[in-house]
Amino acid sequence: MSISDDKKRFTDIYNRESDTLFRFCLVRISDRERALDITQEAFTRLWSSLSMGKEVKNPRALLFVIARNLIIDWYRRIKSVSLESLSGGDDDKRFDPLDPEATLSIETSADANHVLAMLDKLEPQYREVIYFRYVEDLPPKDIALILELNANTVSVRLTRAMEALKKLMGIKENE
Repeated sequence: MSISDDKKRFTDIYNRESDTLFRFCLVRISDRERALDITQEAFTRLWSSLSMGKEVKNPRALLFVIARNLIIDWYRRIKSVSLESLSGGDDDKRFDPLDPEATLSIETSADANHVLAMLDKLEPQYREVIYFRYVEDLPPKDIALILELNANTVSVRLTRAMEALKKLMGIKENE
């Protein structure tokens, strides 16, 4: 592949995946600037791979793997959190919803907040698969690539995550 072909392929990938990847980062770290930095770094690493001639079969999965690892590294670096940052008094770090249409219905918003609160109570392995499946609308096969698991494990985790979420929310099977 020539450089111009690589540039076109990269541009297509960027246009298709940048918003999704940014949203993924933002949900994980709730810091707009840091999410932008991580998104940019993930695309930079993808470009490096493409320009070096490496074959990238699933660029979307690779981007999510890179971003996920960068987020993990970032959390490891900031492990020692000050009490000041825990107080939550910094309103500048809050962000506006990406989709203004999502805020039209107060009931929907309240339900979404309740679900998000319940998601926070799930184990991280369940929270991840739920996010990828129902927010990013990825099939179990792609989730498996991102999390470096097999697709059956992802399917089992999705089933267990939904059962745990229903239990937390007080939903019975007959409802």
